[in-house]
Amino acid sequence: MTFVIVNRIFTRTASIFLDENNILHFAILENVRIDYEDALDNALVIKSLSNNKPILKLIDMRANCTIEKKAQKFIDSNEIKHKTIARAVIKGSLFNRILIKFFMSLNKNSTPTKIFADYDEAYTWLLNLKHK
Repeated sequence: MTFVIVNRIFTRTASIFLDENNILHFAILENVRIDYEDALDNALVIKSLSNNKPILKLIDMRANCTIEKKAQKFIDSNEIKHKTIARAVIKGSLFNRILIKFFMSLNKNSTPTKIFADYDEAYTWLLNLKHK
C-alpha cells in the first residue's frame, strides 16, 4: 500500500506522519529505549499533526524496543486515550501479538484496538472504521 505523506516528523524514537486519509502512522524505530521524555515528545508531535483532535492511529511496533515504566504509564493515560478514535497495532511475532492481546484484556480499554501482523490489513481496518 502506498500513502501520500502529508507531513513526516522523526523523533529520537519514532517516525510519525499523517496520510491523505487523516490516519496517523506511528512507527517505533529499531533498538530504542523509550523513556518518559520520549513519550512526551512523541505525544506532542501527534498533538501537533492531529491539531489536538481525536484521530485514527496505526502503530507499528515491529521494531525491537523497550519502554520504561513511567513512559508506559503516560502512554496509557486518559490524556492520550481520549485523543484516539481507534488504533491498529502491528506486531511481528505471534508471541508478542498474544501477549499484547492478553494485556489489552486486562486493561478494558474503551478505545477500539486491534492487533495485526500485516500493515495493509491494519490500514484497511482503520479505513473501514473511518467510513462507517
